[in-house]
Amino acid sequence: MAAGNPDGSQHPSNCEAAPGRDSPRRTRARDLVRSALVNDEDPRFPWWLPLPGVALALAWGAWQAVGAEGAAGSAFVGTLFWPGPAIVALATLAAFLGWQLEID
Repeated sequence: MAAGNPDGSQHPSNCEAAPGRDSPRRTRARDLVRSALVNDEDPRFPWWLPLPGVALALAWGAWQAVGAEGAAGSAFVGTLFWPGPAIVALATLAAFLGWQLEID
């Protein structure tokens, strides 16, 4: 009789791990984001984290408005619409990674 299952088949039973599959369940990106963002006891994404990005976007808009030759207000608002969101996103990502990895 074969050493697999009691019925004599060579296939591992459901409770046995298949060769090479004894590792724990794979971690998905969704699980990482959920564990990073949904933990009230240890806030991994604090409310203030986007503030440096917002400050940089506002400063960039002011810089562009000062350098504009005519309508400074429209240059400021136009800069806030683009590249303002990209500045906020990249600065928030850098702050988040620095916060999580404790980069000094």
